Amino acid sequence: MAKPAGQRRFFLFGRRGVSRLRRKPVWRPAGLIAALPRGAGLAMATAYLLAWGAYGMVLSGRTVEVMNDTTAELGFRISAVRITGQREIDEGDVLDTLSIHSGQSLFFYDAAAARERLQSIPWVQDVSVMKLYPGTLRVIIEERLPAALWQPSIDAPVVVVDSAGKVITDRLETRYARLPRVVGAGAEQRVAEITSLLDDVPELQKKVRASMLVSNRRWDLFLDNGVQVMLPETNPQKAVAELEETDKASGLLDRDITVVDLRLADRLVVRLSDDARKARDELVSARNKALKKREQDA
Repeated sequence: MAKPAGQRRFFLFGRRGVSRLRRKPVWRPAGLIAALPRGAGLAMATAYLLAWGAYGMVLSGRTVEVMNDTTAELGFRISAVRITGQREIDEGDVLDTLSIHSGQSLFFYDAAAARERLQSIPWVQDVSVMKLYPGTLRVIIEERLPAALWQPSIDAPVVVVDSAGKVITDRLETRYARLPRVVGAGAEQRVAEITSLLDDVPELQKKVRASMLVSNRRWDLFLDNGVQVMLPETNPQKAVAELEETDKASGLLDRDITVVDLRLADRLVVRLSDDARKARDELVSARNKALKKREQDA
């Protein structure tokens, strides 16, 4: 049957000849949402979940702990510690001071705080703590060098100090026996001064057992045989040089004396020991008697 001219035909699923895959659904949202790129919804949902997760960590007070564990699992766990420069310090003490707990992430390890803790070790003069990613901690130590044995007073215990007067240890060992010994308050900070003074007179230096700083002004030397040498406050270099020459010429320091006083610039004063004084007094008394008898016989 022929259809009337101009009559339109309608189809249930749209126009004939248009693929269903290319048809735009009438329910597609319009406006701002329509302008969003593909995957934006998934990204927004992920960000929403992350934000809630972060909020939960803040409320629980475990943010750093969670972040530490996360970065450690990603390959940034501290797996090696390289320590160089230590000779006197035990490596175990260094590791204990570093305080690296199991599962510690290199990202969240406080290297500055570790450096401060290491500097509290008496043997440490300087130290650096470096992070080498992904999982290595490097520690470079510069140790103090023992320079002298120091006693704050005659009755005080002996300690080992460096050239700056910093106390290193009170643990004495035989290897420290050759170090110069200084006595007196402030003497530990003037080790270089007395060492330099005695280096110029090596023969005298061999006989010095200890050097005492007197009133923070001048030095007294105590020799191995018990003789005390009192140095002047000014120009002690000249005094020790003259004393060494005198000792070489006359063996002064090996005589029966107790004190050599060099504090006067124009003279050397010697104090005899008790036995030497007694012998001298007896000799003088015998000489005086002999002279008196000679006068009477004359």
